[in-house]
Amino acid sequence: MSDLLAERSLNETDIQECPWPYYRAMHKKGFYFDEHLDMYVCANYGLMREILRNPQLFSSVNSQNVARMRTPPAEVIELQKQMLRPVNILVSSDPPDHGRIRDMLDAPFRRREIEKLRPQIHTVIHHTIDQVIDQGEMNVVDDFAIPIPVTVIADMLGLPRTMAGDIKAWSDASVEPLGLMISDERWIECTKIILDFQQFITAELEARRANPRDDLLTHLVQSVDAQGQSLTLSEMLGITAQLLVAGNETTTNGIAAGVQMLIDHPQQQQMLREEPDRILTFVNEVLRLEAPVQGLYRITTAATELQGVHVPEGARIMIRFAAANRDGAKYDQPDELDVCRKNAGTHVGFGAGIHHCLGANLAREEMWQAFTILLQRLNHLRYKEGANDFSHHPNIVLRGLKALHIEFDRV
Repeated sequence: MSDLLAERSLNETDIQECPWPYYRAMHKKGFYFDEHLDMYVCANYGLMREILRNPQLFSSVNSQNVARMRTPPAEVIELQKQMLRPVNILVSSDPPDHGRIRDMLDAPFRRREIEKLRPQIHTVIHHTIDQVIDQGEMNVVDDFAIPIPVTVIADMLGLPRTMAGDIKAWSDASVEPLGLMISDERWIECTKIILDFQQFITAELEARRANPRDDLLTHLVQSVDAQGQSLTLSEMLGITAQLLVAGNETTTNGIAAGVQMLIDHPQQQQMLREEPDRILTFVNEVLRLEAPVQGLYRITTAATELQGVHVPEGARIMIRFAAANRDGAKYDQPDELDVCRKNAGTHVGFGAGIHHCLGANLAREEMWQAFTILLQRLNHLRYKEGANDFSHHPNIVLRGLKALHIEFDRV
């Protein structure tokens, strides 16, 4: 094992801040055991696709359970007693349970349905830019990347747009513990926020049961599986929490990262202005290079061997999407942005196999429109002098800029 992998680990904030040299060391190994994390790590694109497509051997059940990787504070445990017990759904489930839930949720997220939202998303993005265009500057994260997906997911769920702050707080609280970098104090705070979320959404679901509306919460209440069974309240709460994260957190991080790439690559930015048909490739390149979800976990259901490494039953594997997306065996010049890249869409930024992200079509649509409209309305994008340190939130699972201050001119 290289010295870097032996001496350092993904749970260190400076490695998370600039993981690219670490990922290059991971590529040389491909698959290995990380003693610091007490788990195996997969960084190889080809092997990762095999793992993702074999849920029988590489299970998602309880794989994202933070309590199995770090003991929660006593106050968190007490607060959790007031909550409905979480159940394994979507990202933390296997067939046949996964298929049952997925079949009940797929319809609103199919490409045809997302295309129907295109005018609405278009209006949201223009309105967001209207709020800052006269200022000639903005914090891309707070003023652009957060409001767009939060507003869209609020509309889809049937919640008032005035609840944007609550939605963002619920989403953050759902994912921060999974990142394993959280303090005990923040973990307690997040648990209180999730308890508030459960209580609020429970009331909203009951309201939809009494008075159905054309929104996702009503869809959850009315959905039945092939046997005519409805979703339980625990399932609906878990699904709503995952939809908030999938429909908000990752898209926010992807949009902010994309704006940074536009400024860092002026020639490719100009190409996108002249050839907007390439913007979808740019979206895929952002997802490949930055991977808003850097990695998730699987648990082996039986002993196996991967690339000559013995893996016992019950072992935890981190599948590091961000490293696989920069695997030189798959991508030429893997660390370079290329808006003409032919295979940009093969990235695993949305996962693969049965767990391919339910909200992938929505995220791609929002990012595509965000960059398209931004380039149509704003020119001379540049960093605000002395205002940026380009730092990211410490998190082993997600990657997102804390802030990005830019200046611009009207087109």
